[in-house]
Amino acid sequence: MSYFHSHITSAIKIIETAKQGEPLMHHLKRSFAANKKFGSKDRKSITSLCYNYYRLGNALKNKITEERIIIATFLCSNTSNKVLEALAPDLNEQIHLPIQEKCVLQGINPKHIFPFLEELGADIDFDNFAYSFLKQPLFFLRIRVGKKEIVYVKLKNANIVFEVIADNCIALPQTTKIDEILILNKEVVVQDYNSQRVFNYIKNEINILPKLPKVWDCCAASGGKSILIFDILKGNIDLKVSDIRPSILNNLKARFKDAGIKNYHTSSVDMSKCENISIKKEYDIIICDAPCTGSGTWARTPEQLAFFNKKSIIEFVALQKSIASNAIQQLKKGGLFFYITCSVFKKENEEVVEYLQQNENFNLLHKEYLKGYDMQADTMFVAVFTCL
Repeated sequence: MSYFHSHITSAIKIIETAKQGEPLMHHLKRSFAANKKFGSKDRKSITSLCYNYYRLGNALKNKITEERIIIATFLCSNTSNKVLEALAPDLNEQIHLPIQEKCVLQGINPKHIFPFLEELGADIDFDNFAYSFLKQPLFFLRIRVGKKEIVYVKLKNANIVFEVIADNCIALPQTTKIDEILILNKEVVVQDYNSQRVFNYIKNEINILPKLPKVWDCCAASGGKSILIFDILKGNIDLKVSDIRPSILNNLKARFKDAGIKNYHTSSVDMSKCENISIKKEYDIIICDAPCTGSGTWARTPEQLAFFNKKSIIEFVALQKSIASNAIQQLKKGGLFFYITCSVFKKENEEVVEYLQQNENFNLLHKEYLKGYDMQADTMFVAVFTCL
């Protein structure tokens, strides 16, 4: 029993030294690097305990950390768990119960896990969304054009179990070391299921686009959305990518090289400042994957839920409005503007859309939440405008 107590103790130390804003993954790596005694199984166990703890969100705040870790492990596990078997056998006996029943047994309701109900978009099922934090999201891959057969063969030869979710989307266990089997960005792209769906609207509108549409990904980050639209348009694209961070554009360039994207333009620009941008109205498609709270992805990074201060929503909204307002001015008549977030908060989504609609030159064509909480995926928001 002392063996598992040592894991709990180590997890507590990691949790107590965690800092707001630092990804838990980075904190864990640094902690393990400073303490070489843990083998791979120990690290895996301690990592799981830490993530389980944060998956509770704001539930059971009246209990000590050790109790929260044990209860969280009970809630987040669906098969017999060695830690519970040793330290809480009564809970381990009930491990197969549905999450909702487990929560009732522990006196937890969804508001305890996710206390920001009033901030949610109207289309979000609150209970299902809150309970989804107690499940680790799946690991999704998008298979690139023409690579499906070789990807399937490589995965089967490596005895990797995978589930086909959609035509070019597969799901795997989160711990799969895919870079040892497949060529990232060339054969597959690591991309959440709903992130793969943000341009579904355009698939029905390809015939109305020019033969070589000018596309601008104005908050490109590492370029995942750019690679996606490159594939949708079969490489027939005049692409520009920009971001405020020059360092991340360097990462994008390396990723584009792997992906076989050669002809594109890059620029480092602060999209929130209109004085940095000259209005040319030259783009057929503009992608605005706006900075946001990331609340639709917190099941992957539950420490962000635990540390979140809802005052930051207002800061993000101000940034989103300025970026989207500046970017949309560059759209050609009849062009398509995609406003995208990975947030579930109405202020970042519906209310920003309403703000953009106040400009009579742009018409809203479509908006929706891409809901991932029922399938262990991220939840995203997408709105599509056109220039009149």
